[in-house]
Amino acid sequence: MMIHSIPRHSLSAALLGAVTLLVGLLLSPGAAASGVERATDLQGLAGNGNGQPTLIMFASSSCPYCDRAEQHHLGPMTEDAAFADVNIRKVMLDRETVRDFNGESLPGNVLGRNYGVRVVPTIMAFDAEGRPAGTPLVGIPNEQLYRSQIRTRIEAARHGAGDSSS
Repeated sequence: MMIHSIPRHSLSAALLGAVTLLVGLLLSPGAAASGVERATDLQGLAGNGNGQPTLIMFASSSCPYCDRAEQHHLGPMTEDAAFADVNIRKVMLDRETVRDFNGESLPGNVLGRNYGVRVVPTIMAFDAEGRPAGTPLVGIPNEQLYRSQIRTRIEAARHGAGDSSS
């Protein structure tokens, strides 16, 4: 009986190949599909002529609740055909410079402050012209009702109407 051994250099190459494959899979677009795109040009979203409302999550990189809101609620909504007509984006208060709906470039924290954002995550809806619609959703007041509360804001933005529900 003959036993074949794998030369060390072949084993190292095989392990390196497996690790490279795993890293590639983790970084592929499919793995990041549940993420929410960062907003950099709100005026462009409103001015693209397609009549779509915009939903913005104001977040910060050190906020675990923001990650939860994105991964469990907003991310899946970006892949849901029922929300294909809504621009769902996030503004990182501690990282972004964003062109607002009026065309002014502002740091994310200044943009958030202009809209009264004091707590993250805060979700705000805007109609197709970039006007706030509905009331902001501050924090995650109730995990079971959170997506329903987001939908209420989306409906307000779709209809360009104010909304007083929480």
